[in-house]
Amino acid sequence: MTDHPHELPDPLPARRLLFVHAHPDDEASKGAATAARYVDEGARVVLVTCTGGEAGEVLNPNYPSDIPEGALTAIRKAELEASIQIIGFSRAYQLGYPDSGYHEDPSGVPEGTFARTSADVSGADLAAILRRERPQVVVTYPEDGGYPHPDHIMTHAVTLRAVELAADPDAGVDGEPWQVAKVYANSGFPPERVLSLHEALLARDGQSPFEGWMERAAERGQDLESDRAHCAAKLHVAPWFPRRDDALRAHATQVDPAGFWFQIDRGLEAAVFPWECFAVISSTVDVDAPEGDLFASLDL
Repeated sequence: MTDHPHELPDPLPARRLLFVHAHPDDEASKGAATAARYVDEGARVVLVTCTGGEAGEVLNPNYPSDIPEGALTAIRKAELEASIQIIGFSRAYQLGYPDSGYHEDPSGVPEGTFARTSADVSGADLAAILRRERPQVVVTYPEDGGYPHPDHIMTHAVTLRAVELAADPDAGVDGEPWQVAKVYANSGFPPERVLSLHEALLARDGQSPFEGWMERAAERGQDLESDRAHCAAKLHVAPWFPRRDDALRAHATQVDPAGFWFQIDRGLEAAVFPWECFAVISSTVDVDAPEGDLFASLDL
């Protein structure tokens, strides 16, 4: 269920990184600056998108409301292609599974969608890509998906199953077995990032748009201060914030360019939190946290 493969460079670049995302726009909102940094540094950076996002809604209130029925799939595909070009991914694959849609009750997920597909099936599709691309590092979502969208939760499970299948010589997957050395989870808004921005805005302006965020965290019983240093890898990517923002804006159906996120002073953000954060899911090598490089400790 992949698109038509392109020829790989021979030899492959020494550093190879693969991101697995659930929907179009996730590649721009989670780890985009890190992806752009590694592209510019000469690594092979590959994107896999599991679904087409066709069950999503138009979230930008300023986007034209007269979208013809059935047109959203093609629109979101075009947005994804624009974002891919902005970030500079070396290669992009689309697994092509139907978007499950957001459901708080898992029983509401429709049959035949990505979240209802066995991880053995979709994992084998992804494993074939892993064997082809041979990444040392894979980035996906945490076990809870980062937020409780069924496709995000499934993306985590599928990625881990694919890593297992790719390494298993008896798995019946196309290609030569390949062992991924490190698997990370995106952490788009770790507590440390929220607190750093919140405190800096309070100090400068006397107010912060993160007040509601803090209140909701307290209601959930989350102690943001105790979770502050939770990043196992912190990639310094402030110079790539503009590429990240441009990639997000490419998803015009999903992102309001006048919305909250784009109102945060990027100079302030670069000063107080110039990083993107990742948590270690698995690693075949020792991890000396916090790492400044996803390829740290690997013998390349």
